[in-house]
Amino acid sequence: MIDYRSYAEIVLTRGVNLRKGQNLMIVCNSGNYGFARELAVEAYRLGAGFVDVSVDDNYITKARLAAQEGESLDYVPNYAVTRGHQMLSEDWARIRIDSTEEQDVLGDADPDRLGQLTRAGRKALKFVSRSLMNDEHSWCVICAPGPEWARMVLGPDATAEDLWETLKPILRLDGDNPSAAWEDHGWTLKERCRLLNELHLDTLRFQAEGTDLTIGLNRISLWDGGPSELPDGRPFLPNMPTEEVFTTPDFSRTDGTVRVTKPLRVMESPVEGAWFRFEKGKVVDFGADRGRDVLAKYLDMDEGARFLGEVALVDESSPIAASGHLFGSILYDENASCHIALGGGYPTCLDLPAGTGSDEDLKKAGCNISLVHTDFMIGSKDLSVTGKTFDGKETVIIRNGSFVL
Repeated sequence: MIDYRSYAEIVLTRGVNLRKGQNLMIVCNSGNYGFARELAVEAYRLGAGFVDVSVDDNYITKARLAAQEGESLDYVPNYAVTRGHQMLSEDWARIRIDSTEEQDVLGDADPDRLGQLTRAGRKALKFVSRSLMNDEHSWCVICAPGPEWARMVLGPDATAEDLWETLKPILRLDGDNPSAAWEDHGWTLKERCRLLNELHLDTLRFQAEGTDLTIGLNRISLWDGGPSELPDGRPFLPNMPTEEVFTTPDFSRTDGTVRVTKPLRVMESPVEGAWFRFEKGKVVDFGADRGRDVLAKYLDMDEGARFLGEVALVDESSPIAASGHLFGSILYDENASCHIALGGGYPTCLDLPAGTGSDEDLKKAGCNISLVHTDFMIGSKDLSVTGKTFDGKETVIIRNGSFVL
């Protein structure tokens, strides 16, 4: 039996750290609406002011893409923008449930129309994503066990209950005190960040089969992981689960070739067997066994879509990796594997002077600016990561997929 209440409670208390009287937005799809309802009920039990559940349905999006073209796909209703401003001004918390029950719905959608629709939505609500990436409001991305996702992960006869048994240890819900387990895990990730920050790294070199990639960091790059901190000092977890430590690289200093080691969804459309070649920070060549057209539209979304906004390190012994399963969700698969993100960088991972916030200021500091941000998994059991400090000293950080720092 799936213990939805315990899961909802940990997401609300450790994930968004909902305070009494705070409003909450939950974004889901039709297949995981049941868990969105459980979250809403538990949120009210914990004292939420108002809870709004928004259903983002890939089947409806597919119908729109099939029926419309041209300027019709640029339309974003004013109420969506107004709602975004109201949520920020009133400090709403936000939970997004990944669309794991609608994995391949947009797989055969027209990539041109999908790119246009995605760009219009991202552009209209850029101010919301910027605020969240600055940790100005609490947010959390999660998944919910469902029958479609269970069959994809575990096989054709699997049930949502079977998948739940796999997820419990990953979500640290298999012990007597999940809240304490999450707190301990947060401290582990923070300690890993401390060690990396003390190295003052200039570059990271990733080497594995099909990969030889060097990523330059900023002198003001900061490593982060585990709980983030709100302006009032309260902690929250943007992702549950989370196993990564990450930073914002210098977007102009990536060179080499990298192989993407896990399938993923780009603009909700499947991409498999991808690879990229970088020169002076920019993707100058790329390919994929599946979804190359969608990848091309993503890279043309704006100037920043071809540059890195994040580099993250993950130990291959993490509970997600140790499960041996491919989850088909970026949230889960990125936390089983080292990864890079094409698109916008995190200003919170740069030691910036107070008041630095314009796109121009961030770009001067080395932070990539883009409407998009998508993680691409590059980790494997044969991956090595070597850091080089600004004074030329080399340190092995990951060997054969595992942290040795």
